[in-house]
Amino acid sequence: MEEKTEIKAIELVRRIRDEQAELLAGKSPEEIIEFFRQAGAAARVMARPIARASQMANQRPQSDDLQPSASGHR
Repeated sequence: MEEKTEIKAIELVRRIRDEQAELLAGKSPEEIIEFFRQAGAAARVMARPIARASQMANQRPQSDDLQPSASGHR
């Protein structure tokens, strides 16, 4: 039987929100924007290998890849 994992999304989002609020308390609007720009850039870098692996897994072989080799083996 498959074991289920419980994800407490609301609690997770609240914790992230509270941590960010604490980090950004007293910061200027420009500093807040820069914080989220850097966070977004870091997230994109981390997601890139995952996205690339997913794309490669979904690629279909080219029709030439399905043809028998020209080596004479059948």
